[in-house]
Amino acid sequence: MKISVIIPTYNRCESLERTLHAIRTQTLPAEHFELVIVSDGSNDGTDEMVANWAPHQQIVYLRQNNSGPSVARNLGISCAHGELLVFLDDDIEPCPTFLQSHFEAHILDDRLVIIGPQSPPPNERFPVWIDWEHRMLERQYANFRSGVWSVGPNNLYSGNFSVRRQYMLDCGGFDPKFKRQEDVELGFRLEKLGLRFAFCPEAIGYHRPVRSFDSWLKSPYLYGIRDVQMARDKGENTSMDLARKHYNQRNALTKLLARSCIGVPLAEKGLFQFLKYNILFWDRMGLRNVSLGVCSILFNLLYLQGMAQEIGGSKKMWNELSVSRKNNTGNIVQ
Repeated sequence: MKISVIIPTYNRCESLERTLHAIRTQTLPAEHFELVIVSDGSNDGTDEMVANWAPHQQIVYLRQNNSGPSVARNLGISCAHGELLVFLDDDIEPCPTFLQSHFEAHILDDRLVIIGPQSPPPNERFPVWIDWEHRMLERQYANFRSGVWSVGPNNLYSGNFSVRRQYMLDCGGFDPKFKRQEDVELGFRLEKLGLRFAFCPEAIGYHRPVRSFDSWLKSPYLYGIRDVQMARDKGENTSMDLARKHYNQRNALTKLLARSCIGVPLAEKGLFQFLKYNILFWDRMGLRNVSLGVCSILFNLLYLQGMAQEIGGSKKMWNELSVSRKNNTGNIVQ
Protein backbone atom coordinates (compact mmCIF):
# COMPACT_ATOMS: atom_id res chain seq x y z
CA MET A 1 0.00 0.00 0.00
CA LYS A 2 1.53 3.29 -1.11
CA ILE A 3 1.02 6.56 0.78
CA SER A 4 0.57 10.01 -0.73
CA VAL A 5 1.42 12.75 1.77
CA ILE A 6 -0.54 15.85 0.72
CA ILE A 7 0.88 19.18 1.91
CA PRO A 8 -0.82 22.45 0.91
CA THR A 9 1.44 25.45 1.36
CA TYR A 10 1.31 29.21 1.05
CA ASN A 11 4.35 31.42 1.64
CA ARG A 12 5.86 29.26 4.37
CA CYS A 13 9.09 28.32 2.65
CA GLU A 14 11.17 28.01 5.83
CA SER A 15 8.50 26.08 7.70
CA LEU A 16 7.89 23.75 4.74
CA GLU A 17 11.61 23.03 4.52
CA ARG A 18 11.59 21.95 8.17
CA THR A 19 8.69 19.63 7.36
CA LEU A 20 10.63 18.14 4.44
CA HIS A 21 13.69 17.57 6.64
CA ALA A 22 11.52 15.65 9.10
CA ILE A 23 9.96 13.54 6.36
CA ARG A 24 13.45 12.56 5.25
CA THR A 25 13.99 10.89 8.67
CA GLN A 26 10.86 8.71 8.59
CA THR A 27 11.14 5.10 9.72
CA LEU A 28 8.83 4.08 6.87
CA PRO A 29 11.02 3.31 3.83
CA ALA A 30 10.93 6.05 1.20
CA GLU A 31 9.69 3.70 -1.53
CA HIS A 32 6.37 3.41 0.34
CA PHE A 33 5.38 7.05 0.00
CA GLU A 34 5.37 10.12 -2.21
CA LEU A 35 4.97 13.81 -1.34
CA VAL A 36 2.29 15.82 -3.10
CA ILE A 37 3.02 19.48 -2.39
CA VAL A 38 0.49 22.03 -3.61
CA SER A 39 1.62 25.65 -3.67
CA ASP A 40 -1.41 27.89 -3.23
CA GLY A 41 0.15 30.82 -5.09
CA SER A 42 3.36 31.03 -3.02
CA ASN A 43 5.84 33.73 -4.10
CA ASP A 44 8.44 33.48 -1.31
CA GLY A 45 10.94 31.11 -2.89
CA THR A 46 8.97 27.94 -2.24
CA ASP A 47 9.33 26.86 -5.88
CA GLU A 48 13.12 26.97 -5.77
CA MET A 49 13.35 25.32 -2.35
CA VAL A 50 11.15 22.38 -3.40
CA ALA A 51 13.08 22.03 -6.67
CA ASN A 52 16.25 21.48 -4.63
CA TRP A 53 14.54 18.71 -2.68
CA ALA A 54 12.92 16.98 -5.65
CA PRO A 55 16.01 14.97 -6.76
CA HIS A 56 16.24 13.43 -3.26
CA GLN A 57 12.58 12.57 -2.59
CA GLN A 58 9.53 11.46 -4.55
CA ILE A 59 7.82 14.82 -4.92
CA VAL A 60 4.84 15.78 -7.04
CA TYR A 61 4.87 19.58 -7.04
CA LEU A 62 1.72 21.42 -8.12
CA ARG A 63 0.91 25.11 -8.35
CA GLN A 64 -2.40 26.95 -8.38
CA ASN A 65 -3.58 30.53 -8.04
CA ASN A 66 -4.29 31.44 -4.44
CA SER A 67 -7.60 29.70 -3.77
CA GLY A 68 -7.37 28.41 -0.21
CA PRO A 69 -6.29 25.13 1.43
CA SER A 70 -9.46 23.20 0.55
CA VAL A 71 -8.91 23.73 -3.18
CA ALA A 72 -5.21 22.92 -2.77
CA ARG A 73 -5.93 19.67 -0.94
CA ASN A 74 -8.49 18.67 -3.56
CA LEU A 75 -5.91 19.24 -6.29
CA GLY A 76 -3.48 17.08 -4.35
CA ILE A 77 -6.06 14.31 -4.03
CA SER A 78 -6.74 14.34 -7.76
CA CYS A 79 -3.04 13.96 -8.60
CA ALA A 80 -2.02 11.54 -5.84
CA HIS A 81 -0.91 8.02 -6.77
CA GLY A 82 -1.22 6.46 -3.31
CA GLU A 83 -4.03 4.29 -2.03
CA LEU A 84 -3.70 5.95 1.37
CA LEU A 85 -3.70 9.74 1.81
CA VAL A 86 -1.97 11.42 4.74
CA PHE A 87 -2.78 15.12 5.13
CA LEU A 88 -0.04 17.22 6.68
CA ASP A 89 0.17 20.98 7.11
CA ASP A 90 3.27 22.99 6.24
CA ASP A 91 3.75 24.19 9.82
CA ILE A 92 3.95 20.67 11.26
CA GLU A 93 7.14 18.68 11.80
CA PRO A 94 6.32 14.95 11.77
CA CYS A 95 8.10 12.71 14.26
CA PRO A 96 10.17 9.82 12.79
CA THR A 97 7.38 7.24 13.30
CA PHE A 98 4.69 9.51 11.87
CA LEU A 99 4.09 7.75 8.55
CA GLN A 100 4.76 4.29 9.95
CA SER A 101 2.02 4.85 12.54
CA HIS A 102 -0.54 6.02 9.99
CA PHE A 103 0.40 3.13 7.68
CA GLU A 104 0.06 0.42 10.35
CA ALA A 105 -3.29 1.75 11.59
CA HIS A 106 -4.81 1.34 8.13
CA ILE A 107 -3.39 -2.15 7.69
CA LEU A 108 -5.49 -3.17 10.70
CA ASP A 109 -8.70 -1.49 9.48
CA ASP A 110 -9.20 0.17 6.10
CA ARG A 111 -12.42 1.94 7.13
CA LEU A 112 -10.78 4.22 9.65
CA VAL A 113 -10.02 7.92 9.61
CA ILE A 114 -6.83 8.22 11.66
CA ILE A 115 -6.23 11.45 13.56
CA GLY A 116 -2.77 12.19 14.93
CA PRO A 117 -1.81 14.77 17.55
CA GLN A 118 -0.70 18.27 16.64
CA SER A 119 1.48 18.85 19.67
CA PRO A 120 3.77 21.69 20.76
CA PRO A 121 7.47 21.00 20.21
CA PRO A 122 9.20 20.30 23.54
CA ASN A 123 10.84 23.23 25.31
CA GLU A 124 9.59 25.87 22.88
CA ARG A 125 7.62 28.92 24.04
CA PHE A 126 4.71 30.39 22.10
CA PRO A 127 2.50 33.48 22.41
CA VAL A 128 -0.23 33.01 24.96
CA TRP A 129 -3.01 32.53 22.40
CA ILE A 130 -1.03 29.76 20.65
CA ASP A 131 -0.17 28.25 24.03
CA TRP A 132 -3.91 28.20 24.79
CA GLU A 133 -4.62 26.28 21.57
CA HIS A 134 -1.91 23.75 22.35
CA ARG A 135 -3.18 23.20 25.88
CA MET A 136 -6.76 22.70 24.75
CA LEU A 137 -5.67 20.11 22.19
CA GLU A 138 -3.36 18.33 24.63
CA ARG A 139 -6.25 18.07 27.08
CA GLN A 140 -8.35 16.55 24.33
CA TYR A 141 -5.63 14.06 23.42
CA ALA A 142 -5.27 13.00 27.04
CA ASN A 143 -9.00 12.25 27.18
CA PHE A 144 -8.76 10.25 23.95
CA ARG A 145 -5.92 8.17 25.42
CA SER A 146 -7.79 7.50 28.64
CA GLY A 147 -11.05 6.67 26.89
CA VAL A 148 -12.93 9.45 28.65
CA TRP A 149 -13.84 10.91 25.25
CA SER A 150 -14.56 9.08 22.04
CA VAL A 151 -13.19 10.33 18.73
CA GLY A 152 -15.68 11.68 16.21
CA PRO A 153 -15.90 13.75 13.03
CA ASN A 154 -15.86 16.97 15.06
CA ASN A 155 -12.28 16.07 16.08
CA LEU A 156 -10.96 15.92 12.52
CA TYR A 157 -8.11 18.39 12.06
CA SER A 158 -6.74 18.62 8.55
CA GLY A 159 -3.14 19.17 9.66
CA ASN A 160 -2.62 15.53 10.67
CA PHE A 161 -4.98 12.81 9.51
CA SER A 162 -5.16 9.93 7.07
CA VAL A 163 -7.85 8.14 5.08
CA ARG A 164 -8.08 5.88 2.04
CA ARG A 165 -8.07 7.90 -1.20
CA GLN A 166 -11.18 6.17 -2.50
CA TYR A 167 -13.25 7.49 0.41
CA MET A 168 -12.12 11.04 -0.28
CA LEU A 169 -13.20 10.62 -3.90
CA ASP A 170 -16.50 9.05 -2.84
CA CYS A 171 -17.42 11.98 -0.58
CA GLY A 172 -16.28 14.68 -3.01
CA GLY A 173 -13.25 15.93 -1.06
CA PHE A 174 -13.09 19.22 0.84
CA ASP A 175 -15.82 21.81 0.37
CA PRO A 176 -14.09 24.92 -1.07
CA LYS A 177 -16.81 27.19 0.36
CA PHE A 178 -15.61 26.41 3.88
CA LYS A 179 -12.55 28.49 4.75
CA ARG A 180 -12.78 27.38 8.38
CA GLN A 181 -14.13 24.12 9.78
CA GLU A 182 -13.61 22.55 6.35
CA ASP A 183 -12.09 19.54 8.07
CA VAL A 184 -15.00 19.05 10.50
CA GLU A 185 -17.52 19.42 7.68
CA LEU A 186 -15.58 16.78 5.76
CA GLY A 187 -15.58 14.56 8.83
CA PHE A 188 -19.37 14.49 8.97
CA ARG A 189 -19.53 13.41 5.32
CA LEU A 190 -16.93 10.68 5.87
CA GLU A 191 -18.97 9.43 8.80
CA LYS A 192 -22.00 9.14 6.53
CA LEU A 193 -19.95 6.74 4.36
CA GLY A 194 -19.72 4.45 7.38
CA LEU A 195 -16.15 5.35 8.35
CA ARG A 196 -15.03 5.41 11.96
CA PHE A 197 -12.57 7.78 13.63
CA ALA A 198 -9.59 6.77 15.74
CA PHE A 199 -6.81 8.62 17.53
CA CYS A 200 -3.23 7.47 16.94
CA PRO A 201 -0.99 8.97 19.65
CA GLU A 202 2.19 7.70 17.98
CA ALA A 203 1.59 9.75 14.80
CA ILE A 204 2.89 12.94 16.39
CA GLY A 205 3.26 16.12 14.41
CA TYR A 206 5.00 19.01 16.18
CA HIS A 207 2.95 22.10 15.42
CA ARG A 208 4.48 25.57 15.14
CA PRO A 209 1.56 27.78 14.10
CA VAL A 210 2.39 31.32 13.08
CA ARG A 211 -0.74 33.27 13.89
CA SER A 212 -1.14 36.85 15.06
CA PHE A 213 -3.38 37.75 17.97
CA ASP A 214 -5.85 39.40 15.57
CA SER A 215 -5.93 36.28 13.42
CA TRP A 216 -6.56 34.10 16.47
CA LEU A 217 -9.46 36.34 17.47
CA LYS A 218 -11.17 35.74 14.12
CA SER A 219 -11.14 31.95 14.47
CA PRO A 220 -13.86 31.36 17.09
CA TYR A 221 -16.13 33.91 15.41
CA LEU A 222 -15.83 31.99 12.13
CA TYR A 223 -16.32 28.66 13.93
CA GLY A 224 -19.65 29.94 15.23
CA ILE A 225 -20.70 30.95 11.72
CA ARG A 226 -19.65 27.62 10.22
CA ASP A 227 -21.51 25.53 12.80
CA VAL A 228 -24.75 27.31 11.93
CA GLN A 229 -24.06 26.88 8.21
CA MET A 230 -23.40 23.17 8.62
CA ALA A 231 -26.74 22.70 10.36
CA ARG A 232 -28.76 25.01 8.11
CA ASP A 233 -27.16 24.42 4.71
CA LYS A 234 -25.87 20.86 5.06
CA GLY A 235 -28.52 19.40 7.37
CA GLU A 236 -25.81 18.40 9.84
CA ASN A 237 -27.65 18.83 13.14
CA THR A 238 -24.75 17.36 15.13
CA SER A 239 -22.96 20.70 14.86
CA MET A 240 -25.75 22.42 16.78
CA ASP A 241 -26.07 19.51 19.21
CA LEU A 242 -22.41 20.00 20.05
CA ALA A 243 -22.87 23.76 20.40
CA ARG A 244 -25.62 23.15 22.97
CA LYS A 245 -23.52 20.63 24.85
CA HIS A 246 -20.50 22.90 24.94
CA TYR A 247 -22.46 25.97 26.01
CA ASN A 248 -24.19 24.09 28.83
CA GLN A 249 -20.78 22.98 30.12
CA ARG A 250 -19.32 26.49 30.21
CA ASN A 251 -18.66 28.04 33.60
CA ALA A 252 -21.11 30.42 35.25
CA LEU A 253 -19.03 33.55 34.53
CA THR A 254 -18.83 32.83 30.80
CA LYS A 255 -22.59 32.21 30.64
CA LEU A 256 -23.33 35.42 32.56
CA LEU A 257 -21.12 37.51 30.29
CA ALA A 258 -22.59 35.88 27.18
CA ARG A 259 -26.18 36.56 28.24
CA SER A 260 -25.26 40.15 29.10
CA CYS A 261 -23.44 41.17 25.94
CA ILE A 262 -24.14 38.94 22.93
CA GLY A 263 -26.43 40.79 20.55
CA VAL A 264 -25.76 44.17 22.22
CA PRO A 265 -23.13 45.83 19.98
CA LEU A 266 -21.81 48.39 22.47
CA ALA A 267 -21.60 45.79 25.24
CA GLU A 268 -19.85 43.33 22.94
CA LYS A 269 -17.33 45.91 21.80
CA GLY A 270 -16.54 47.15 25.28
CA LEU A 271 -16.27 43.72 26.90
CA PHE A 272 -14.22 42.21 24.09
CA GLN A 273 -11.74 45.10 24.16
CA PHE A 274 -11.44 44.73 27.93
CA LEU A 275 -10.79 40.99 27.67
CA LYS A 276 -8.26 41.41 24.85
CA TYR A 277 -6.36 43.94 26.93
CA ASN A 278 -6.38 41.59 29.93
CA ILE A 279 -5.04 38.65 27.93
CA LEU A 280 -1.98 40.66 26.95
CA PHE A 281 -1.64 42.48 30.28
CA TRP A 282 -1.63 39.41 32.53
CA ASP A 283 0.76 37.61 30.22
CA ARG A 284 3.19 40.56 30.35
CA MET A 285 2.89 40.47 34.14
CA GLY A 286 4.09 36.87 34.13
CA LEU A 287 0.68 35.46 35.09
CA ARG A 288 0.17 33.25 32.06
CA ASN A 289 -2.41 31.01 33.74
CA VAL A 290 -4.63 34.04 34.36
CA SER A 291 -4.16 35.11 30.76
CA LEU A 292 -5.05 31.61 29.54
CA GLY A 293 -8.27 31.72 31.55
CA VAL A 294 -9.25 34.99 29.91
CA CYS A 295 -8.45 33.42 26.50
CA SER A 296 -11.05 30.75 27.21
CA ILE A 297 -13.73 33.29 28.11
CA LEU A 298 -13.09 35.47 25.06
CA PHE A 299 -12.90 32.48 22.71
CA ASN A 300 -16.33 31.27 23.81
CA LEU A 301 -17.90 34.73 23.58
CA LEU A 302 -16.55 35.31 20.07
CA TYR A 303 -17.88 31.91 19.01
CA LEU A 304 -21.34 32.84 20.25
CA GLN A 305 -21.12 36.22 18.54
CA GLY A 306 -20.46 34.51 15.20
CA MET A 307 -23.27 32.04 15.78
CA ALA A 308 -25.74 34.80 16.66
CA GLN A 309 -24.89 36.78 13.55
CA GLU A 310 -25.31 33.81 11.22
CA ILE A 311 -28.48 32.45 12.82
CA GLY A 312 -30.29 35.79 12.67
CA GLY A 313 -29.82 37.40 16.07
CA SER A 314 -29.10 36.54 19.68
CA LYS A 315 -32.73 35.72 20.50
CA LYS A 316 -32.85 33.00 17.84
CA MET A 317 -29.48 31.72 19.03
CA TRP A 318 -30.54 31.43 22.67
CA ASN A 319 -33.73 29.68 21.59
CA GLU A 320 -31.71 27.23 19.53
CA LEU A 321 -29.22 26.57 22.32
CA SER A 322 -32.06 25.84 24.74
CA VAL A 323 -33.59 23.12 22.53
CA SER A 324 -33.02 19.62 23.92
CA ARG A 325 -31.90 17.07 21.37
CA LYS A 326 -30.13 13.78 21.73
CA ASN A 327 -26.55 13.99 20.51
CA ASN A 328 -24.40 11.02 19.60
CA THR A 329 -20.95 12.49 20.00
CA GLY A 330 -19.15 15.57 21.26
CA ASN A 331 -16.05 16.44 23.14
CA ILE A 332 -15.24 19.77 24.68
CA VAL A 333 -12.65 21.64 22.63
CA GLN A 334 -12.89 25.17 24.01
